[in-house]
Amino acid sequence: MAKIENPKNYSGRDLETIFFRPMLSGPDARALGIKVMYNTPVPTTLQFWKRAGDILQKYTAAGWKGGDAATKYSKQIALSKVKAEAGYSAEDYFNMVYELITGRPDVNLDDLTGTELEAAETALFKEAIAESIRATMWLGDTEREGALSTFDGFLKRLLADTGDTENDVRCTGFDPAGETAEKLLKRLWDEAPDVLRAFKPQGELVYLVTSDIYARYEEELDGVALEAAYLAKQNGREGLSFRGIPVIDIQVAPYLRSCPELPQSFALLTDRRNLALAVNTADFPGTEVRMWYNPDQMENRQRAVFMAGCDYLLPELVSMAAGGFDPELVSEPVGASGGTLSVRIPGYSFIGQVTAQGVKADGKTDGEPVVLSGEKGTYGGTLAGTAIDRVRLTIELQNGASLEYTV
Repeated sequence: MAKIENPKNYSGRDLETIFFRPMLSGPDARALGIKVMYNTPVPTTLQFWKRAGDILQKYTAAGWKGGDAATKYSKQIALSKVKAEAGYSAEDYFNMVYELITGRPDVNLDDLTGTELEAAETALFKEAIAESIRATMWLGDTEREGALSTFDGFLKRLLADTGDTENDVRCTGFDPAGETAEKLLKRLWDEAPDVLRAFKPQGELVYLVTSDIYARYEEELDGVALEAAYLAKQNGREGLSFRGIPVIDIQVAPYLRSCPELPQSFALLTDRRNLALAVNTADFPGTEVRMWYNPDQMENRQRAVFMAGCDYLLPELVSMAAGGFDPELVSEPVGASGGTLSVRIPGYSFIGQVTAQGVKADGKTDGEPVVLSGEKGTYGGTLAGTAIDRVRLTIELQNGASLEYTV
């Protein structure tokens, strides 16, 4: 059986130049739609400078009438020590590495060098680490058991700070089935704080959306009766934009399904410089990357130890909408005279209250509304009526926004 036995260890300068720096810089990092900070001085601080107002003064022969200095906003990013580990059977590991090498036309398979093997092994591990960091960056929750729990992600931090004041994140609810993607993007722009809209000429604004919104927006563009839209439908699009602002698919749909406590669909308009991912391998002891072969288990193992964290700086530079709260009926349908109702609703960590109301066939209400009690996304209660045809659910989010559904 073919196997790879040579150990590899990266630390110090090699850890940065060979492993992490190429992964956290360049076009791939730009495509994330956020700011990536690698090995910045500790404590890692996200900074944003607000330019001064009118600095022009009437000329005088002498004297100083300079105004105030530019305002600096800063926020320290909490870094968590994380460990990435992967293990493969020796045969599977060899086959994966060999497949990566054979995909290159410039490789002489009869004379493989150690450098080529090392590059293939490194690429395999870097891809896995980058994907885990990207998913945790958005959906991480340290209070969750299991996956994506090493540090708190953007979504948890943003939802925790939603509200109506100027120091809160503006977040509204939306029903993906009842609102087009174009209208949603327009609403995010219309409801954005003035300070955020003022940054558009700088070219750093970005829409960050889940895959369902991105796909629906692309379908809507395909339906436009223009030759350019027809050609784009055939040839594909390199990227989407709305009024000159890039629309980026954050590609977390597979992970969202395993996080039922989070809204399953969301979108935000922000400045790229307002959201930051920080990774550090230089200022903490024990950071390293190791790859070795375990002969006892006949297994190739990979391990990386580093610091990571993420945060946002200014709530006034975020305009957000959360959706995907579609209820699923888990009990029998409520009869005409009422009965027990039980529904399962995703995104329950952002739900404040769920109210059920019986509705007659003519649209009039039947009976009194009932506030459903719930735990971990399952809400239940008992309705009473005389001619209930359907049940209207009103989901009130923690920031006061509400959505209506029919079950």
